[in-house]
Amino acid sequence: MSTLRNPVLRTWETVLTEHSTSVRTARRLIREQLNSWGWSGDPVDDLVLIASELVTNAVVHACHGQGEVGLSLQEFDGDCRLEVRDPRGDLRVRRPHPRRFTEGGRGIELVRQLAVDFGVIVRRDAGKRVWVRVLLDPDNNRPSPGS
Repeated sequence: MSTLRNPVLRTWETVLTEHSTSVRTARRLIREQLNSWGWSGDPVDDLVLIASELVTNAVVHACHGQGEVGLSLQEFDGDCRLEVRDPRGDLRVRRPHPRRFTEGGRGIELVRQLAVDFGVIVRRDAGKRVWVRVLLDPDNNRPSPGS
């Protein structure tokens, strides 16, 4: 008899239109969903900020009137995985080199610092998925960078 179990406890997803209000809507929806699952505090704030950065990037750089932005959350074993989908698989996520007095170029680095894990999945003719994992369980300790 198999004892395999699905580690995903809860999932949620939505699609946002490419619009100037999409970032604000994403922040509100992520916070509401995590709060409805019983999560609060810094991890929720971190995921809201990460969602804001990733949705902003998708709306500003990837959509260009051609698509929607997908959001999903998966909560499992004290972790939460956020995924932001956009239609541009040809537009890669790069490590930025922000200049000292410019406003842009710091968002992805901020995302990398807040997340315990981060990645990009590119599918030919199907866009890309930028995902992050944040520890929601305060009893779990973040691994140190480089470990």
